[in-house]
Amino acid sequence: MQVTTPSLQHEVMIEAVENHNPEVIIIDEIGRELEAMAARTIAERGVQLIATAHGRSLENLLLNPTLSDLIGGIESVTLSDEEARRRGTQKTVLERRNPPLSTSWSSYKNATAWSFTPTSLLRWIR
Repeated sequence: MQVTTPSLQHEVMIEAVENHNPEVIIIDEIGRELEAMAARTIAERGVQLIATAHGRSLENLLLNPTLSDLIGGIESVTLSDEEARRRGTQKTVLERRNPPLSTSWSSYKNATAWSFTPTSLLRWIR
């Protein structure tokens, strides 16, 4: 489905799932919060999502409040004394808010190089 009005991309994304029962949806550039929320809705319905989101790195996406939910988002959590000792960390830590939308991520490096990262290797956030 073509999106004729970019500000309505999130609505077209949801409409595609609700009315056409696709197995896969391909989206060119998720850049707004409503699009990121629609992407999560699509993924939670079991539709495979192939999309682009611009950032310098996965860490950069994580720090972008609009796009961070794509890779699970982060939130500050206060641990009990016992849990902080068990982890060997401070009482306040950053943890993943939700599961990431994908099992792998690719990064465009240049015209001939891509980087692929399984979500399980994103150890910089729990």
